[in-house]
Amino acid sequence: MTKEEEVVFYAKLLEEKGLVNSLEGNISILDRETGKLYITPSGKRKSLLTPEMIAVMEGDRQIGGNCKYSSEYLLHQAALCARPDCNAAVHTHAPHLTAFAFCNQTVRMHCSTTFGLLFEDIPCLPYGQPGTAAIADGIEDAMANRDLVLLANHGCLTVGPTLEAAVAILEAGEEVMKIYTLAKTIGEVSDIPEEAWERMCNEHAASVRNRHKPAKGG
Repeated sequence: MTKEEEVVFYAKLLEEKGLVNSLEGNISILDRETGKLYITPSGKRKSLLTPEMIAVMEGDRQIGGNCKYSSEYLLHQAALCARPDCNAAVHTHAPHLTAFAFCNQTVRMHCSTTFGLLFEDIPCLPYGQPGTAAIADGIEDAMANRDLVLLANHGCLTVGPTLEAAVAILEAGEEVMKIYTLAKTIGEVSDIPEEAWERMCNEHAASVRNRHKPAKGG
């Protein structure tokens, strides 16, 4: 599968799940050997994309694809520059995550083992104008040890070593926030005891604290 084909596959998957639409959301893959960024085009329905429509960027210049690049390519470049261990980025307006972005709230909760292991918290970056470099202000610090961040009054962004990994993080984050929002309509949400929470975050091999721990001797 070419990088263009991979971007098309996951763009269509995200539209099927209601996480992107024709006017919102964009995904990318960075080829670190060539420096080329493969990104969904601007204003195109994801279900109708073809590999030929995927924009190929070299810095600020489009060198491939028969449709204009997404204006959010600067956000993708900044995120992938901040995370040299990652090669893919996904920006969407996933409803339950974006609701917290609209409230400018960093998400902190202790009621979900999934949330604790995958995220521990989800930082919210300050507002930055879409389509400009300002949208990525603070991204280097926020994404240093987090794979998902919120963009105030805008949406959310995930990164991963592969596009599959970045999409999976988005899906998991949206699902846990959906359940949390539903749980709050039922009654008071019950937290995991603090000692058990800390033990899980410190000891579980898949936790954020261990996934982003510097390699010994590094």
